[in-house]
Amino acid sequence: MKIKFCFLLLLMAGLSFAQSKQFIYEYRFKMDSLNRDQSETENMVLLTSPKGSIFYSQVGYVHDSVMTATIKNAKVTQNNHFDFTDLKQPKISFEVTKSYPDYKIMLKRSIGSTRLGIANDKKIEWKISNEKSQVLGYDVQKATAKWRGRNWVAWFAPEIPLQDGPYEFSGLPGLIVKIEDSKGDHSFNLVATKNITATEEYSSMKPREIPVSEDKFRKLWKEYKEDPVKDMRQMNISASGAKVVAFSFGGKSYTPEEMMKETEKSRKEELKKINNFLELDLYR
Repeated sequence: MKIKFCFLLLLMAGLSFAQSKQFIYEYRFKMDSLNRDQSETENMVLLTSPKGSIFYSQVGYVHDSVMTATIKNAKVTQNNHFDFTDLKQPKISFEVTKSYPDYKIMLKRSIGSTRLGIANDKKIEWKISNEKSQVLGYDVQKATAKWRGRNWVAWFAPEIPLQDGPYEFSGLPGLIVKIEDSKGDHSFNLVATKNITATEEYSSMKPREIPVSEDKFRKLWKEYKEDPVKDMRQMNISASGAKVVAFSFGGKSYTPEEMMKETEKSRKEELKKINNFLELDLYR
């Protein structure tokens, strides 16, 4: 009877965490490898459901929702001016989806304005240590692994029966609540959890991604560095003859041509500073 009771408790715990939950992580990152004294943060959401999970920027979701609603409303009102001056810009645009129970990964990243999806069914080879600690009130255990060209130290909570975690990380006997690479350039720390209802579930506002291999991604990234507004130029050619619209950012209005010049300038500046991506193996 005792064995049956213990099994029932484990089953109930599993069913509890099979419901949709939000795990909020603080993502701290240093994108300029030549200036490691400066770091930035963004709150990220790991949304789990019985079918799988998605990992995305909390700010990015709000940003995309507002932009989509504004443009839809403009079509109804025939407004040709979009003012996004007060809209907070996300620092992170990538998303990661995982399917349950196989934990197949889809990394969604953008090169310029092109959304790309990189599938990955490789398993992370974890080495679990006997070392234990506490994080956010949870008893946690240490594990290490090499992934995406980096060495990682993770802490997982066996009392949260999910083999998932932030970003592409999964495969440990408990939710990964803290993980950091050996250089301290990228880290994810659980800061809050929340049960959600069906009406709160995530619906991506981003365009559907184009599936590519890792080799194809590397080729596209190389081309982007040589011409960072190639995608915008092609979009302008295909949209020639369409009604001209104006955009406002930071209190200043731009025509599509001015937007392209400003975007080219900002992207070239970014390429000089942003050189320390999570995926060292993709951006080498």
